[in-house]
Amino acid sequence: MFIFRTAWAFVILLLIGACGSPPIAEPLASSSTVPTSATRNLGPSPNAMPTASPAAIGWVTYREPAWGYSISMPAGWHLITAGESDPRQFKLFSLENVTSAKTLAGLDSNGMAVRLIVSQLNSGCPGDQPPVGWPQSTVPAVPVNIDGYTSVVSGVQAQDKSVWSVQAEATNGKYCYSFVGLTLNHDAQLKWTPLFEQMLSTFSFGTLIAPPF
Repeated sequence: MFIFRTAWAFVILLLIGACGSPPIAEPLASSSTVPTSATRNLGPSPNAMPTASPAAIGWVTYREPAWGYSISMPAGWHLITAGESDPRQFKLFSLENVTSAKTLAGLDSNGMAVRLIVSQLNSGCPGDQPPVGWPQSTVPAVPVNIDGYTSVVSGVQAQDKSVWSVQAEATNGKYCYSFVGLTLNHDAQLKWTPLFEQMLSTFSFGTLIAPPF
């Protein structure tokens, strides 16, 4: 079931692009240690207090003007706007000079692009989560706390073998948030997964401002 859902996700990721508003980057000077794990309770935690971790020194924070969420990343990362077609729903970030968010053209074989997707809860997201230690995951399947929501990070390879992804999902009870790290080979997937988990730990749902749907 996870493989089926992942295949569908890759079709969406590779065929549907979106552009984004310019990021609001704010250098942060907080603790350089960012926790990457959470409790082993795999279900949603609707009553949990927000637990977004402080970003590492030198990281910047992107604040989404429509949805109100924020996520931090190393200063060299940036929002990719080229080739995007739906800025309301999709955001793509990378440290590489990606020339098309839709096709990932320009993504280096050693790099990663991280896509953040907001969708309706009735769209099948968040779906069933793989268990911690899921043996079919191409990276260690571990728990991660996404602003109070206990999720699981897992990795797969696209059915057409063009992309390797690491992914997780979370919800604030109103919308679903999908996080997908995209790489072009398994070595890069393994290399960037710890950073992907760090980025997720800094995510904050924030306050909904002007949701486009």
